Amino acid sequence: MLQAPTTMLNALAALTSLHDRDALSLSLCITLQEIFDFTQLDLYHYRAAPLQTDCAWQIKHTIHLQDGQMSQSWHWHDHEILSNLSPELDPLITQALSSSEASVLSADGYRVVRCLYSANQPQLLIDCRNTTTLSAKDLHVLHGMTRIYENHSTLLDYGQTDSLTGLLNRKTLEQQFFKVMAHQKNLNNLDLSSADIECERRSHPDNEVYFLAVMDIDHFKRINDQFGHIYGDEVLLLIAQLMKASFRSEDHLFRFGGEEFVIMIGPQSEYSALQAVERFRERVAQFDFPQVGQVTISIGITQLLDFEILSTVLGRADEALYQAKDQGRNRVVSAAIDASSIKAHSPNNGSIELF
Repeated sequence: MLQAPTTMLNALAALTSLHDRDALSLSLCITLQEIFDFTQLDLYHYRAAPLQTDCAWQIKHTIHLQDGQMSQSWHWHDHEILSNLSPELDPLITQALSSSEASVLSADGYRVVRCLYSANQPQLLIDCRNTTTLSAKDLHVLHGMTRIYENHSTLLDYGQTDSLTGLLNRKTLEQQFFKVMAHQKNLNNLDLSSADIECERRSHPDNEVYFLAVMDIDHFKRINDQFGHIYGDEVLLLIAQLMKASFRSEDHLFRFGGEEFVIMIGPQSEYSALQAVERFRERVAQFDFPQVGQVTISIGITQLLDFEILSTVLGRADEALYQAKDQGRNRVVSAAIDASSIKAHSPNNGSIELF
């Protein structure tokens, strides 16, 4: 049942005041539940897989209403892939993915599924369940509220992404850094009495943490001088596309400025993080850039420690990047946490040596 207009206006005012995408999607779910009294609401995030060989809808947040009490739970199930469901298993979701919205009334109750977009790309899937059917007016309001979310989300993209590459911009880095550090701290302080938290622990073992990598295009000034800024911009754009295709959707990709990029990786083991950036370095080196030919990159990577500030982490990664440049470029160097030594990942033999 639709709530009072004042409630909706206040909810919309709160929704459009947010500038964090996770907080925005959570606020939308809670707002819809409060306005329409859904008995259950599942939120799915669209997550592109590495190398863009597949895509996945992964459940992130569930809201239940029982006896007038609302409860929430969070999930990150890597194998919760809705894109692999056949129409026979869930035709309503299939219909929503093709036409943005679908609804059905069955013996189990009423269900409406809506797909939300940002910059013409699928972003969220909201699966709402209730005991009674929504009226045409209610559906119109639901559609309007999700459109407001889509418009506001597009504005966030405009302010938080680099116009050339489409990666997150430099001013967004600090905000994402605080979120990552808070999540890492939560992983380190989990209460294992909760089943959901036990699942989180299994998904992220103790040896899995976040990493930050700073990447720089080797001899980029030479590319601009020899081929012109148009080809230089094309190199930046292609590098960004390779980044999007090479890293996981939970990794944060930034254009830090000029020919420098930042990647927040994790949570995973140090070995996995090093392998990820090394694979990317090799992929760039093997890519044939139009007119320019071969382009190489140097990468400095370091682990994120609890209670660190961004400038400290960037400084450590920058030092590793400097070492990579000093040792001949086209390589990955890992900054040691507990010493001034640097680990270099050699592109020649793929081994990690301590200097």
